[in-house]
Amino acid sequence: PEMEWDCIWDVRTRVTAEGWVAEIEIPFRSIAFEPNQESWGFNIERVIRRKEEKLRWASPTRKKLLYAMEGAGRITGMRDLKTGLGLDVRPSLVSRWREEMGGSNTFEIVPSIDAFFRVTPSLTTTLSWQTDFADTEVDKRVVNTTRFPLFFPEKRAFFLEDARYFRFGGIRRSPLPFHSRTIGLSGNGERVPIEMGGKLTGKVGNWNLGLLGVGLEGKGVLEADDVFAGRVTYDLFKESQVGVIVTDGDPRGNGSARTYGLDFHLKDSSYLGRDGKTGELIGWLMQTDGDGLDDYGWGLTGIYPNNPLYMRVGLQRVGKDLDPAMGFVRRPGIYEFSSFFSYEFESGGRNWNEIDFDFSAGFDADLGGQILSEDFEFDVTFERKGGGEYNVGIEHERERFLEDFEILDGVIIPVGDYRHTRVFGGFSTPSSWRWGSRLKLSAGEYLGGQRQGIDLEMFWKPSSQWATRVSVNNDWNQLPGGDFETFVVNGALQWTPTTELLLTTDLQYDNLSEKVGINGRVRWTVKPGSNVYFVVNQSLTKMGPERRYESSGREAVAKVGWTWRF
Repeated sequence: PEMEWDCIWDVRTRVTAEGWVAEIEIPFRSIAFEPNQESWGFNIERVIRRKEEKLRWASPTRKKLLYAMEGAGRITGMRDLKTGLGLDVRPSLVSRWREEMGGSNTFEIVPSIDAFFRVTPSLTTTLSWQTDFADTEVDKRVVNTTRFPLFFPEKRAFFLEDARYFRFGGIRRSPLPFHSRTIGLSGNGERVPIEMGGKLTGKVGNWNLGLLGVGLEGKGVLEADDVFAGRVTYDLFKESQVGVIVTDGDPRGNGSARTYGLDFHLKDSSYLGRDGKTGELIGWLMQTDGDGLDDYGWGLTGIYPNNPLYMRVGLQRVGKDLDPAMGFVRRPGIYEFSSFFSYEFESGGRNWNEIDFDFSAGFDADLGGQILSEDFEFDVTFERKGGGEYNVGIEHERERFLEDFEILDGVIIPVGDYRHTRVFGGFSTPSSWRWGSRLKLSAGEYLGGQRQGIDLEMFWKPSSQWATRVSVNNDWNQLPGGDFETFVVNGALQWTPTTELLLTTDLQYDNLSEKVGINGRVRWTVKPGSNVYFVVNQSLTKMGPERRYESSGREAVAKVGWTWRF
């Protein structure tokens, strides 16, 4: 499901003598659909937080998720639907002032325009000129003490829209042949201007299309470049697909790079007859060609996504030189096995809703079959009827270091085979409370030493207009090579004085970089699809012999975007 992307829609709510009422309007021109299909699958769910109760229109069972369309109801008589010309035009004007660390200032005013045209009710063309993402929310601050890169999800609306047409092989994070996050952002997260972009997404009969082309301006050592991603799938039977993917270009380098992939997704939601159990089998094959380097990868995954028993088992090969320039690879040169098993036991008691038993096992091995890492985890979660839960578990890991690794300045993990066991536990309060928290404590062995950790998240909602949330991640490490602590804070304050106005402030800090980041954002929704944004970013860094916080960069942005629908 495309949970991250938001189309143009509207809603009004009121409280009557009969209770809370919401009237939701989703224009037909906001969604893609097959014009000759008069019967639509549809479902809707309401969550009553104070009772932690769910009300669902169709298939009100724990065995089916809301977005599992095999359990959806039917809306009939969907004929003669009016979508107008199917053209949306969204011009924007962005003014940006920036002050660098040295005190130099820049100011620019940049116009941009996005146009959306439905070639058919189920096929959309998108064109974007001078694409700007000033209104995108900031990433959560994290620190990386592993040997491998971190994965950051896509948050920009231009790429989130119809992102499902580019998903490949059921791969969640690695190795992704295409991850739009690589476009328009450098390796360290700096903005790379997009001069022009275009997409063609949707359905033509049994064919599903996702085509994307972007022209990037040069910045620093990066030369101007054009990149392309194409994804085509074909619907088989009722719920299955086969497909291909191709990418061309290197948005974070100046070389040439191509990626090719084939995949299949076989799904049957009634293979056990009346029980309505679902089974899935997913396979993929990928090849990358770069400057003098080429390699391949493959994967096979079986899924039993049912209730009370859920199972997922997968094996994949990631070549040593497999390097999709427009994708993401966490660890090349391995065979990766992963498995996850979950059983939900409905207690039927007065206080407990269910008890979940989860077990996962996985390992990475080099291409010669030698084990590089192992991970086994078992945990039990007790879910209360009124909301909230308690969790306890144990984890055993093995890590082989084939070369010395500097986990932190001056702290070396020497070559060796490390095995460690850790225990953890925690709780979370109901999200319906005005204030509450989520806490996880962990302790045990780690890389030949010890580690203790606290993950704490607190929220407070004093009224319907105000909300604040703070998360703290704190780890203490006592290793043979030295002791160190990691401390990360992410805080957010939100004020919604009206249904059209939203003000948010984010504050971030970590003790390794000793940098403070502040992001303030105002969004005024004049009407659905037309917004005014004011964004302020401030970075503070410890400087000088006295190590006082001083500005290392600041930015102020104003953006006006308006949508005309024809």
